[in-house]
Amino acid sequence: MSENRHFCTCPVTKCRYHPINHDKGCDPCMESNIKDGQVPNCLFQAVNPDISGVKDFSIKGFVQFYLKNNKNPLE
Repeated sequence: MSENRHFCTCPVTKCRYHPINHDKGCDPCMESNIKDGQVPNCLFQAVNPDISGVKDFSIKGFVQFYLKNNKNPLE
């Protein structure tokens, strides 16, 4: 596995933007999410590794997830 994709935590490996499906790293995923007004799985998982209940990957959904899961939301 190449260095530019060894850390990807996204469980959706069948997605065409997942780094295991091409050689462009995270760029296609980030570009697609930004274009669609969404936040990638990896940022949700940085707050809490268990994203099984997440249904809203919008920026607003991320903020709500962050506030719900971060023990110190003002830090």
